[in-house]
Amino acid sequence: MTGDTKWLTGTGVVLAGLLGGLLSAQIQGVNTSLSGRMERLENRFDGLDERLRNVEITLGKVDQRLLTIERVVLPGNEQPGE
Repeated sequence: MTGDTKWLTGTGVVLAGLLGGLLSAQIQGVNTSLSGRMERLENRFDGLDERLRNVEITLGKVDQRLLTIERVVLPGNEQPGE
């Protein structure tokens, strides 16, 4: 191996190491960013789930009230003339 070949090989190894390190740091930054975004999305979905549960409970109460009103205003299935 000549001196130039050794320098070229050494330079290639160092550049490959540097590029690998830079790529690793970039990937780590992307992972951190995505983790934060996923956590915020999970929090939003949890909030939406809670709001939907509250709507379901409220609609159940409205349904009960409507049934009570219908029983008072529209009593039974009485046939005319009975």
